[in-house]
Amino acid sequence: MYFNGSVYYFGIIDIAKDELGRYARLEVKLVDGISEIRCELDSITYRYLKAAVSKKYFDSLATGYRYELILYYQQNDNGDAGTPYKGLIRCLQGDRSIKVEFPCSERFAGNLEWFGKEVKTTKDIEHIKWS
Repeated sequence: MYFNGSVYYFGIIDIAKDELGRYARLEVKLVDGISEIRCELDSITYRYLKAAVSKKYFDSLATGYRYELILYYQQNDNGDAGTPYKGLIRCLQGDRSIKVEFPCSERFAGNLEWFGKEVKTTKDIEHIKWS
């Protein structure tokens, strides 16, 4: 399921852990501006998303890799890794790009759906703003 709302860009800054737990630090461009947010991740989504953004999909020596989260999820028919859904990121390096699927949880898929359907402005995400 793709969402085509007010989100213009969903850049992945970091996938990490701290004293509060596992998270994705994302740069979100909306109609009214740019905001950095913290998206809490469950252990399954964290593991697979971290692996997906850690891989260099083109030249392993190349630099300048960027990753974007795409507001998309779908049912994981074959149940890879015991996860009910799969998400999608875009890996970019220079003028090349590739879309990469990763297993994710129902909770993460629900968060993508919420974001794609409910978030219209930066005010809607003030409660998850990076601080």
